[in-house]
Amino acid sequence: MFIRTLKQKRGEKIYRHVQIVESFRDPAKGNAPRTRILANLGTVEGLGETRIEQLIVGLRRAKGEDVSVPAAAPTLGTVEDFGHVHAVRSVWDRLGLSEALVSAGINGEAAFSPAEMIRMLVVNRICEPGSKLALLDWLDSVHYGDGEKPSYHQLLRAMDHLIDCKGKAEPLIAKRLLPGDTPLDLVFYDITSTYFEGDRSLIEDDFRRNGYSRDKRPDKRQVVIGMVMTPEGIPLCHHVFPGNTPDKTTVTDVVKDLKERFALRRIVFVGDRGMLSDLNLEGLIDEQLGFIVAHPLRRNHHAKEVIGSLGLKFDRDIMKEQFLEEKRQAFRFVVAYSPKIAREVKAGRDERLKKADAWIEEQLQKLVFPAARGRKPTPQGTYDRIRDYLRDRNLLGLYDVALANGSVHVSKDRSALLWESKIDGMLMVETTDTLLSPEEVIHRYKELAEIERGWRCLKSTLLLRPVYHWTERRIRAHIFVCVLALQVERWMRRKMKDVSSVPKAIRSLQRIKVGEIEVGGKTTRAVSRSLPDQKALLETLGVPPLPAMI
Repeated sequence: MFIRTLKQKRGEKIYRHVQIVESFRDPAKGNAPRTRILANLGTVEGLGETRIEQLIVGLRRAKGEDVSVPAAAPTLGTVEDFGHVHAVRSVWDRLGLSEALVSAGINGEAAFSPAEMIRMLVVNRICEPGSKLALLDWLDSVHYGDGEKPSYHQLLRAMDHLIDCKGKAEPLIAKRLLPGDTPLDLVFYDITSTYFEGDRSLIEDDFRRNGYSRDKRPDKRQVVIGMVMTPEGIPLCHHVFPGNTPDKTTVTDVVKDLKERFALRRIVFVGDRGMLSDLNLEGLIDEQLGFIVAHPLRRNHHAKEVIGSLGLKFDRDIMKEQFLEEKRQAFRFVVAYSPKIAREVKAGRDERLKKADAWIEEQLQKLVFPAARGRKPTPQGTYDRIRDYLRDRNLLGLYDVALANGSVHVSKDRSALLWESKIDGMLMVETTDTLLSPEEVIHRYKELAEIERGWRCLKSTLLLRPVYHWTERRIRAHIFVCVLALQVERWMRRKMKDVSSVPKAIRSLQRIKVGEIEVGGKTTRAVSRSLPDQKALLETLGVPPLPAMI
């Protein structure tokens, strides 16, 4: 039962009618919620302020309050962020990821719930990523729930339980993330690295090692992360390798794992040719798996053969993407050509060559006619500067730079320039798939860009780095938590594709608060009113409506 004010317009005036109503469920309407009017008290204007105050006093007296004491004004207590936590936590629950972890045996014989701790770590990683200690401070600023606040050691122990069940957990989680009953026949594989700030090691054979750094930090020790992703951009599983692991050596383990844990039989493996060596491609064929790989177009004998035979067949005068293929015994090459991209690439290269020619001429003039002041340039120094300039601008392969008899000679490599003009706007892909059209083969390869977006999200939005752990198990567990957060984030991203980005949605929902309100000596928790765009976000994610009171 509650008081309702009903507005009614008569002519130019608006009257507010005060009613006492109650809610009930009507069996005749399928138990649909309805309201019935118990009493009409009149209009606010007709009652007047005095009579309304008398009604309030009467209701307080009926409640048993001492009406001689004025009613205390409501007092606002602590206010906590809530909307974003509610949304991410509800998505996690909707996907049933805690149940998947429990089925994988994460809880074991623990006296607490490791699955609940992992959910908390993932929610924090999406809402406000930080260290495990920072998470405990974060819990003081948000309304996560009325449960007992975990300890730092419980979070670490939960991570240990998580990494122990990784082998069983990943396939169970993948089943809950994949859309419907659609068979998975295409996966993307790529690797990245993440470095560490500290040099401290607890064991001699630390798997954090120096290697090729994709973060441009060869001075730091690192680990290598390989990730398998679906065409929808959702991670399927991940692997962590020592920091000095070559790219090509990771493929065999990943392929074996896909067949054993995920029972994938007919599947197309998509990756870059730099990672998939001839030996790896043969291994994929032996495992009865297909592949789609792009070939580099420079210094590649396959490219010279295929483009040499197909390149002249493209019509370079029409502004439309074109596709040609050359079939071999067990595979085929598909070449895509875009006149628009070709013209843009040529224009950009011509501009860079023009600037390089002017700069090189200036350096050669300084060598012949040195300035009166300052250190005189030497042939060796000029040679080194020109090579460094061209290398930094990816132009070194288009010039011949030589140092002979104390002189520097620079000329353009005509054969290299001719090849560059031939491959402008081209992409060459090799595949074992004989059913897809050339356009579909190229389209599927281009979907590999989705995994690059996943890496950027993992490193920038979810803050994979810095890693505040030293031991191998904890490092692996931290990466697993971040990948779990990426899986949830990518799922949310697909749902909100036409509505909002995930970071923007998190910022918007964070403005929904939970506040303590004290009235008459009693404290209640109320949720702030949601704006239309916030309601739309929650509805898009399939999140239950926010309650008025908690």
